Amino acid sequence: GDLEGAGAAARRACDLEPALGVAWARVAELEFGFGRIRRAMDASDRALDAMPDHAMAMAVRGFLASARHDQDAAREWFERAIALDPALSHAWLGRGLVQIGRGDVEAGRRDLQTAAALAPNESLLRSYLGKALAAEGESDLATSELNRARALDPSDPTP
Repeated sequence: GDLEGAGAAARRACDLEPALGVAWARVAELEFGFGRIRRAMDASDRALDAMPDHAMAMAVRGFLASARHDQDAAREWFERAIALDPALSHAWLGRGLVQIGRGDVEAGRRDLQTAAALAPNESLLRSYLGKALAAEGESDLATSELNRARALDPSDPTP
């Protein structure tokens, strides 16, 4: 589909210019999205080798650490990404999910609110925010966020 095509295009860019950290970061993000953890790790290594301060590559590393159940490393990667690019919504999403997973629902919800404010039309962010609000007992706000997520992307099963 479109994502596979995007991955192929990013890989072609990497083949043409192996030091292109931005393209490698995009490959890492796409590979993680497809569940190809080893390939995502390799691509994020290449991205960070080319651009040690690439926030999205760091956020991907955070998600990879979280997938390995290493929440300390995940939080550290997300915090590094946020420090470099405070407008990177997925770094806020990742840190929020780590905090919720550790039992700090309030702090996690605040991070998810920040993520949703940074990318207000992204269904995934609205969906996770709705779930965090539901966990806090804010059913009306949760329903509103989940409905908004469904309206933004009716094909997304997350809400």
